[in-house]
Order: sequence, then structure tokens, then C-alpha cells
Amino acid sequence: MAPHKHLERYRQIVGVLADEGFDNLLDTTGLRRFSPVASRVRSGRDNPEPVPVRLRHTLERLGPTFVKLGQVASTRPDILPEDIVDELSRLQDDVASFPGDEARALIEAELGAPIGELFASFDDEVLAAASLGQVYAATLPSGESVIVKVQRPHAEEHVDVDLDILLTQARFAAAHSGFGDRYDIVGVADEFARAVRGELDYLAEAANAERLATMFANDETVAFPAVFWEFTTRRVLTLERFKGVPMNRPDLLDEAGMDRTELARRGIYCYLEQIFTHGFYHADPHPGNLFALADGRVAFTDFGRAGTISALGRDQLADLFLAIVDNDTTLAVDTLLAGAGSPGDIDVDELTRDMSRLLTKYYNKSLSEIRIGDLISETLGLVRGHNLLLNSELALLLTTLVVLEGLGRMLDPGFDFIAVTTPFARRITLERMSPQSVARSLSVALRRGGKLLAELPDSVLRVMRRAGTGEFRVAVHPTGFEPLLKRFEEATNRVSFALVVSAFVIGLSLLLSRTPLPEWFVWVARVFWAGALGVGSWFFLSSYAARYRRK
Repeated sequence: MAPHKHLERYRQIVGVLADEGFDNLLDTTGLRRFSPVASRVRSGRDNPEPVPVRLRHTLERLGPTFVKLGQVASTRPDILPEDIVDELSRLQDDVASFPGDEARALIEAELGAPIGELFASFDDEVLAAASLGQVYAATLPSGESVIVKVQRPHAEEHVDVDLDILLTQARFAAAHSGFGDRYDIVGVADEFARAVRGELDYLAEAANAERLATMFANDETVAFPAVFWEFTTRRVLTLERFKGVPMNRPDLLDEAGMDRTELARRGIYCYLEQIFTHGFYHADPHPGNLFALADGRVAFTDFGRAGTISALGRDQLADLFLAIVDNDTTLAVDTLLAGAGSPGDIDVDELTRDMSRLLTKYYNKSLSEIRIGDLISETLGLVRGHNLLLNSELALLLTTLVVLEGLGRMLDPGFDFIAVTTPFARRITLERMSPQSVARSLSVALRRGGKLLAELPDSVLRVMRRAGTGEFRVAVHPTGFEPLLKRFEEATNRVSFALVVSAFVIGLSLLLSRTPLPEWFVWVARVFWAGALGVGSWFFLSSYAARYRRK
């Protein structure tokens, strides 16, 4: 049972799910037990809207944490169908702002001084409001124009409750459904919880911004804001303010006379440098977070989500991209299997045939005709069709590339994304084949091999001694039988219960029919007999209801 403080939130969630017609989720996640009324709510079943639309409405009604959940889920087309991913990508943090006096009070409490002493000017008009905070314009006493991001009051407490509920129900779904177990839903929920809690820490966001600014300090084509640390805490963030044209407004870019093709090239080239060169990148690349400055630079904002790429993840991305470009089916399949942890229950031959058909479909086209977004989306659909689960690193990188191509084509319909990306991927491959890289890999292999050879005699001796004394044992841990054992246990309990009730009914019937008894005892026995009959009826009805819920 959930902690008492969560019960009201549980009931709210159950009510929204039932109202939108997601009764099946109440059973899959074990939420139905939190509201007896939910089993009788069926208003959502008459809703004519498609499932993806109802799912988006559900997340919007449930609030900021669930909106964030939908946004993250939209980056996992290897798990969710394309129509749901497309609908969830429409989720925005478009919420009403909270009162300015609350924002001022929080800033003063966090920074330890009145607003008038902290800033030369502070504009009470909200520049932007999101699910976790909102932004104001201000001027520092030294004259710098800044933006001040303030966290919503009690945001952390509300998010903690929702995350606790999500993790609890993810564990339930993993234990009671094939989908939850197959797709490591608990791991996905844990990763989501870490990401959301990271967005609540403005010190981490400031560190992300400063790291990216340092990486591109000598690049005159892009701009990252400076962090004013003396005006920044865990709940208040103060950054340099950029005044430019949002990249998601091509009409305004044209009015300002800006070169959209060059802006697309600069923005995407910077992203590819972050991914392939530095292994650290801005993980929220939608056009609203990019601005075109008057001097032609592309400015980045909103650093709450940042991704770190391991050398393995970077190599996998490069291999998959080059396999697609070079029509190398074997490399593509090997990369997908490596990215999914090489599961043993996959039909590799069928996967290879499907991948070959997919690559052949695009191989006869020129690079300028290929939409990498469509190709990656089809590849992820193939992954989903074969029940593979890519690691979150590779899945997020692929989704980021899709978003970047959409940005490039929005700014310039003729933008050739593959022509820009291929040199980065080939550079990664050449680096792996360089003498220095090969020598480093050989050195590591020799060091590990030498350690193995040095420890081998002792290890073999220990094994032989244990085998000789009878201590050598082989343990077998079968997996996948938990649902079957659970059903068997339920069936055994029901049969035992039914036998007890039947014996009780038969015994009372014989006692009443053959033995002269006092009148009061007869009436007591009849009451117990009626109770046994009711319990037996409940048993049969509950069995039927359980079968209905499983369907």
C-alpha cells in the first residue's frame, strides 16, 4: 500500500486514467486498487478521439511530471509506436505563470537580499513560464542584461511524490506484465527520475551551460550564455541574456534578412561537434531553444537536459550511420544488437533480412534525396518490431539526429543533412583505425591478458581443490517462470478455498438433515450456511472477473 500522503494523488491519477478510457492501464499498473469507483467508470470509453490523442490529454491533465514523462517517451520510438511518439512530441511546457510576488520572495530568500539590492532593474513581466519554473528579465548592478529563472514553489515536493508513484507502479508492471519485463520499464523509470530531478537542480543546469560555453569559447559562429554564479542557487539561475530571433520563426528570420541556410549549417554543425567530438551535448534541441543573433551567431538556451556520450556510444552511432550510408547490412545488424545488449532470443537471420530490405530501399537514392529522419524512424520501427530495446544513450542520440534534420529542413528545405553528418562519422572510424588508437587498444588488451595469465594457475588450483572436496556446485536459476508460478499459486489457493467452503456446506447440510437440534442452533447453522453460499458465489464471480481483466 502507498504511503498515506500519496493516496490522494493516487486517486487523482486513477480518476484521470479511467475518465480518458485507459482502464487497461489500471490493471497493468495495479492502480485499480486505489479507487473502488474506478472499476465502474467508463466515460472514457465513449471518447471518439484516437488513443495517442487521449494519452497526450491524460499526461497534460496529470501535470508537470507527467508532461515531462511524455516528452521523454517521445524520444523512444524504439519502444513506442510512431503515432504515439508523434503525438507526444506535441507536449509543451505551456502552463500558467505563478504570481510575481511569490517569485520575488523566493529570489530574495535564495540570494539573501532584497530585489532592489540584487538588481539594478527587475521586470515583473514573465518572459516564459514552464512546468518547473519561469523566467524574468533583469539588469545587474554592473550593467549586464540577464535572465533570472525561478523554480515554482513546492515544485520539488510535487515532483518527488509523482516520481515515487511512477517508480512504484513501474516495479509492479515489470512483475506483472510481459511488456514491463521485456522493456526494462524499471530502468527506464529510474533514468527518467534522474533526468527530472536533474532539471530541478539549477546549479547543475548552470554547470552544463558553462561547460558548453568553454567547449566553444573560440567558435565565433555560436554563442552560449555566461553564468553569474553569485546570483545562482539550486532554485534560482541567472544567465546572460541573448536578444535574437527564435529559430522556430522562419518568417521573422526572413524579415530580419538573415541567411537561414547558414544558420542551419552553424547550429547543426555545433551539435555534431558536441556529439562526435566532445561527447557532451545539449539534449533538448528543439528550435525554440535556439536563437539567431544580429551578428549571425546561433545562440543556445535552456540547459536543463544535457547528455554525456561514452566512447562506446559514439562508436555505435558512427557505425550505424556509416552502415546506413554504405548499405552494410551486417554492420547495421551488429550495431543494433550491440546497442540492445545482444539479447539471446532474437531471430538474427530475420532481423538481417528486414534490415537488408530497409537499406536497399534507400541505397539507390542520392544522399540529397534521403531524409535521415525517415530512415532512422524506420530503423527504430524495425527495432521495435523485433522486440529489441536499445540502450538509452543510443536511442536518444538517434532521436536527436531526427530532430536536428527537422530543424535543418525547416530553415532550409534543401538542407543535406547526410552530407554534413557523414564526415563526422567517418572521422570517428578513422580515429579508431589510427596507429595511436590501435596501439592503445593493444596495450590495454596485453595488460588484461597478462593479468589473466598471471592469475590463471591460482584460479585453476582453487577450482580443482573445491571439486576434489565436493564443494564444486553448479547453480541453475531459471527465469521467466514467475508469472506461471504466480498463476499456479492463485489457482491452488482458489481450489483449496473452494474445497473448504464445499466441505462446510455439505457438513452443515448433513447436520441439519439427520440430527435433532435445538431451534436456536438450527437458525445459527442456517445463517452460516447462507454465509458459505455467499462466499462460494463470490468465489465464482471473482474468478470470472479475474479472467475478464486478464483479457
